[in-house]
Amino acid sequence: MPTKIVDLSARSKIIYDEPFHVHFWECTPVEYLDYLSNPRDFLGKMGINIPRDCRIETSIENHDWIGATAPGFKSSNGTIIICNVGTGNLARHVYRVVSYGHVHSIVGNFKKDLLHSCDVQEKC
Repeated sequence: MPTKIVDLSARSKIIYDEPFHVHFWECTPVEYLDYLSNPRDFLGKMGINIPRDCRIETSIENHDWIGATAPGFKSSNGTIIICNVGTGNLARHVYRVVSYGHVHSIVGNFKKDLLHSCDVQEKC
């Protein structure tokens, strides 16, 4: 089961009011292969229910790196994670997932220049 599942629509009143969902989750290469095999069921197990008339599109930003680092998407040693951001559904009849694989050890190692502090809803 994927981890770090975040419904960004629940975290932001602004995103909540928009006519689309925004979700984030992490998974292992093995879990990601399950996603690629049956995305609608995979998302449904996380509580992201995509209607049959809504297509699912997936873009893998560094497919070549994932393939070289986790051949056959079979690595499950915990060093490789695949981060995913899904958006859409509701007024848009498409749910798009953008995926990016990396090693777990880089999490938290980057300073981010945020547009606003974490305790406010938007940049003023």
